[in-house]
Amino acid sequence: MKLRASFIALSGIALGFASCSNDDKTGPTPPNNDKQVVLVGKIDRDRTLSKDTVYVMRDYVYVVNNATLTIQPGTTILGGQVSPTKGGTLIITRGAKLIAAGTADAPIVFTSEKPVGQRKPGDWGGIILLGKATTNRPANKRVPEGIEGADASVDMGYGGPGGSDAFVDTDNSGKLQYVRVEFGGIALASTADSEVNGITFYSVGNGTTVDHIQVSYSGDDACEFFGGTVNVKYAVAYGTKDDNFDMDSGFKGKLQFCVVLQDPAFSDVVSLSNGLEVDNLNGANTSTPYTHPVISNLTIVGPGTATGNGDYFYAGARWRRGSTFTVANSIFSGDPVATDVEGWVSQNALQHLAPAPAADYSNITNSVFQAAGISPISTQRGAGSTAIGPLLFDADKKDSSIITGAQVKALILTTANKNDSLKALTDVFTAVPAVANFKATNTEFKLSSAVAAKTAAFTDALLADAFFDKVSYVGAVDPNAASPWTKASWINWAPQDTQYGN
Repeated sequence: MKLRASFIALSGIALGFASCSNDDKTGPTPPNNDKQVVLVGKIDRDRTLSKDTVYVMRDYVYVVNNATLTIQPGTTILGGQVSPTKGGTLIITRGAKLIAAGTADAPIVFTSEKPVGQRKPGDWGGIILLGKATTNRPANKRVPEGIEGADASVDMGYGGPGGSDAFVDTDNSGKLQYVRVEFGGIALASTADSEVNGITFYSVGNGTTVDHIQVSYSGDDACEFFGGTVNVKYAVAYGTKDDNFDMDSGFKGKLQFCVVLQDPAFSDVVSLSNGLEVDNLNGANTSTPYTHPVISNLTIVGPGTATGNGDYFYAGARWRRGSTFTVANSIFSGDPVATDVEGWVSQNALQHLAPAPAADYSNITNSVFQAAGISPISTQRGAGSTAIGPLLFDADKKDSSIITGAQVKALILTTANKNDSLKALTDVFTAVPAVANFKATNTEFKLSSAVAAKTAAFTDALLADAFFDKVSYVGAVDPNAASPWTKASWINWAPQDTQYGN
């Protein structure tokens, strides 16, 4: 089928692939390919990308006109740049679909086109999905942030069709299964916070399937959710420069079995790096529907006491700008601050007080929090704030807040919230704290015996949903598994060293 998009075939190029010597930490060796295709422009009819071809994106590629882009298992897509502030970015517009259903033995890989040893965060853009599900953004602000230089002929809105309130929370933007996204996050301008994320979900509905994904060394967030209801299971955020899972604008999805592993060498001097950063709506904190992710079996491993540019790491979880949340059976470790409940709206929700409605009251249950013990760290968070130090919990005075950090700590430790586990750094993981050999450690996430003995609980009503597997352990990885899922062949803990045929 002939497309209007331009596909430039580069023939006669023999592309040889070699596996990484660290074979239990990389995906399977990609097949030998005898051609390379550059993707540009608009895909306006159904199209399939073949595993027998290497594809290259250096500019925006749009899937439009309700078309479906299917990517075969084992396919490699290389990302590059058309200019220092514009790189390969796959944009699935509202109504179109991406079917990227890899397998455990044949993952789909989006990665930098640069050779081994020269890759870095921000080598290209990322993947952007635009859906029709709910957002709390007003209609005149339903356009993706940061997509500078986008084609004016492409409808870049999201949420209800035509900007109306006809939201479709069951909307289906396709599938992302056994997919890796490496070295994305190009900065689109010299101004702060202009980067593309590894994967961006704009109002993506829960008819979309997202499981077994890994985003490595993104120049901005690994995954950001602007509204929507999409659910995610088995996800890895690795070496992210900014936030690992960022949620705002009324996001109400569910997450289970998610791992965050922060590289001490990469953090964000502009906005600070967090395991989770969850907002409601900046400048309008009581906008409805409230952002309210439901999370179970999350493991966050911060940089610990390792050296690097770690001055710019902040919190395992930062809840702010009116966000609400449900968290259970999770581990927050290794960041300077374990968690920050910031601003009176988010703090009131944790205390089960208005303005948030009862359905959006926040709860933290059966989870482990601990701080890295870095003291002092030089970064200050926000104008007029004091230097932050080794705190388990932090709560500032923004938005006329009247609750102190000590009160937040006491609140989270109440019987009602069932969080009785504050652990020192060395009590959580048996091999992780020092992160001395970053690439070679941390992939099993072995818990100390005390934490491993902790039993999961799914007593919160929001966790009764069938999406959640009712496992017996806290954290993302079964501490008793002979071969944990984080060591599966589709995951790559050494993306800098893997030859992809460029």
